[in-house]
Amino acid sequence: MEIINVRLPDKVVSDIDKIAQQHSLSRSEVIRQALTIYLHLVENVGTMLRPTVFQVKPAQIIYTRRGDVSILKVPTGHAIVAGSTSSGGVGPKIMDKVKVEGRVLGKFLARVALMDVIATGAFPLLLSVTLGVEKEPTGNDILEGIRREARSIGLDPNQVLMENTEDNFETVQTGAGLTVIGFANENELRLGKTSPGDLIVAVGKPKVGDEVVLAEAKGEIADLKNVTQLCQKNMFMISQPLAPSASQTRPGWWLMASVGN
Repeated sequence: MEIINVRLPDKVVSDIDKIAQQHSLSRSEVIRQALTIYLHLVENVGTMLRPTVFQVKPAQIIYTRRGDVSILKVPTGHAIVAGSTSSGGVGPKIMDKVKVEGRVLGKFLARVALMDVIATGAFPLLLSVTLGVEKEPTGNDILEGIRREARSIGLDPNQVLMENTEDNFETVQTGAGLTVIGFANENELRLGKTSPGDLIVAVGKPKVGDEVVLAEAKGEIADLKNVTQLCQKNMFMISQPLAPSASQTRPGWWLMASVGN
């Protein structure tokens, strides 16, 4: 028997545990039986189910924007969340204003865009990287930093990472952009759910340019694990990137978590 790991919303896990307790079953057995019934239904009435679930017209999609994040809500009860960031003049090239290794730049590019998407309650499915540098060596160094950051939250870079580099012309300054696409159930989005009386908590200190690497070594800025752990505790996240973001190129983060009293 093969073991499969899955991510489930807290409410679903709670419902599974409730059923398991009522019928003296293990959590695994409840999930196994539920999947068996679902597969049987799809096999026998799948042609009836699919048109209802997946036929979506563009006019039915609701677009909203929060900072660097765009949310596309579809009538199936799901949402596609896109977050993006970019950087210019930060890297290892001769004309870069802030000198850092490519891996450092890649790490913070990934961190900013992933934090934006994860903070909304969405799960990242795709990272699209556009680099204004050559593939070897600069591009690969930046990509390695992105891969490491993706792995830190359980993503497989071989599956989720798309890349494009500039190999037609020689470049003397580093330019990079990254877009993250995530998926969520609409009712689990964490946007606009704070209430009067909630507690606002700042996590990490704002840092700019050369301050960032030293600040991270001291544990003064937030990372992806901080965000994912807070999200798992059902805290509503409001994220404000301080770099490298759309036009600032300053690695660092300032997060606010709103927690009900």
